[in-house]
Amino acid sequence: MKKKHTVILVVLMACLLVLAGSGILVVSYINAQKTAEESDEREGNIETFSAWTDVEEFQTIPVMKGENIKIGDATDYGDSHYMMDVNGTTTDDYKLYLEALADAGFKKHSENGKDCMEGYACSAAFTKENLTVVVSHAIAQNKTYISAAYDMELSEHLIYKDDYMEGVTENSETKVHMLELHDNGASFVIQLKNGHFVVHDGGKQIDAPYFLDYLEELTPGDSKPVIEAWFISHAHGDHYGVMKEISSNASYASRIYVNGVYFQIPADEVVALSYDESPQQAVYTASRSYVMFKTEGGSQTKFYRPQYGQRYYFCDIAIDVCMTPEQYTLESYYISNGYTDMNDTSIWLMHHIEGQRMLIGADAFHTGIRAMMNMYDQEYLNTDVFVVLHHGINVYDYFTEYLTLNTVLYPNFRVGSVWSENSTRSDLASVEGNETMVKSAKEGISCADGSVVLTFPYKIGSAEIKEPCDWRYDGGIRKMSNTWGWEK
Repeated sequence: MKKKHTVILVVLMACLLVLAGSGILVVSYINAQKTAEESDEREGNIETFSAWTDVEEFQTIPVMKGENIKIGDATDYGDSHYMMDVNGTTTDDYKLYLEALADAGFKKHSENGKDCMEGYACSAAFTKENLTVVVSHAIAQNKTYISAAYDMELSEHLIYKDDYMEGVTENSETKVHMLELHDNGASFVIQLKNGHFVVHDGGKQIDAPYFLDYLEELTPGDSKPVIEAWFISHAHGDHYGVMKEISSNASYASRIYVNGVYFQIPADEVVALSYDESPQQAVYTASRSYVMFKTEGGSQTKFYRPQYGQRYYFCDIAIDVCMTPEQYTLESYYISNGYTDMNDTSIWLMHHIEGQRMLIGADAFHTGIRAMMNMYDQEYLNTDVFVVLHHGINVYDYFTEYLTLNTVLYPNFRVGSVWSENSTRSDLASVEGNETMVKSAKEGISCADGSVVLTFPYKIGSAEIKEPCDWRYDGGIRKMSNTWGWEK
């Protein structure tokens, strides 16, 4: 009897083990199935970015697919403009993704040309209802940036049109003017062949009267100057100050037409790290400028946000957007290195004028320089005209040697005057890199002795130096802050 009970007990235990094993198998199967479903969900079954982010703008945008891609986070890079980086992408992945956007009902607005910015960056813009998507692919880095924003305007100048050349005569010339300033700052005016202007920054608020007078002197008859595009490089008052002054004064604003303002409003993350109030003032200026200004056609001026890889066409010139603040932060150049100066969010623009190149990087510091050297090789940075960074302050040997320099422009009367007749104005001529710059460049010109005019195609030695203001817009007195320890 005891033996029988033992047998029954063994059988029961065996059954329990079988059942337990079945349960384990069932649970294991369920877990495995769930893992597989999650994997499938990430790899192919999900059609939008909804599995990667809760950001509303990305919920209806097709997900980018590829064999070895890694999708980053969607981050707000200012003015509710979100961007996502996708690593491990090829040019073929980029092309297929443009097709996926079209299949999802997005309409292509523009593409940056067949040469993809000379083989460095592909970029295309799409719209669907009030949602705008910009896709930019860094070819050598196998990386794609996808941005999304509601109600974001796209400039018509992203598309080349023959009618941009209307008003061009046989004797028309393209000229670049580096304006003399009361103090430090930057003010570049490109005079197009059709008589319109492309403006970069403008200087401080005190420079506004001279800026307006200068444009009116270049405009024939009683016509009002037409600024086809006004680019603001970054959120510092010596760059956006003129725009702020003009947009705050109705009598000033009525003296010009502005067809478009181009500026990247800084991200909150960057603004929070900045040590000054310039970002908030820049946001105010940007928001006010396209309310106060009117276009040549009488409508309200539009505000545009330049994106990496885009190419703009204005009459006879093209402008490449080489680098923007999104790339600094996405590549961990900005935040991880502790750079909290708004100078290091400067946008980089390469101008193509009459077969020559002019590069403007505004006040970019090590962050911008490193990003540019990572994204572009020396061939692309072989410049005919280079605007020295940060008015001649941020000039470093490692970048000077990387560039091919011909004509160098110093938008500063105190530093650039190392090349001017009145060299006593330059108390910073010995700053690191300036001496090397002087030795390596074929020509250097500052606005120390008056506004500078370059006619394109530009030949070294042919620059025109206008009569100096000295400084008639400030009672004949030109002063510098005590920080620099110099006063005229």
